Amino acid sequence: MSITWSEQARRDLREIRDFIARDSERHAGLQVERLITRVERAAVMPSRGHPVHEVAGEAGLREVHEGNYRVIYRIHGDRFQVVTIVHMKQHLPPERLD
Repeated sequence: MSITWSEQARRDLREIRDFIARDSERHAGLQVERLITRVERAAVMPSRGHPVHEVAGEAGLREVHEGNYRVIYRIHGDRFQVVTIVHMKQHLPPERLD
């Protein structure tokens, strides 16, 4: 399965890295690595993620967790698309799911 990252997800990853890097470049890099590894593992068995509760019934949207982050994705045929990454305490605006 091929993995693609939406522009929003790429932006999210950069923002997460930049935020953590204010305190520690090393920890920022480690968190980004963990998120990428989690995406790669989820792409192997995408059905193991669970539906996104804010948009119950939204076709194909699922999520997995890595630390304090939710990785939200959808499957299009043989493509695993990372839609957005949000902190567990963050509200999930619907426009981030486009």
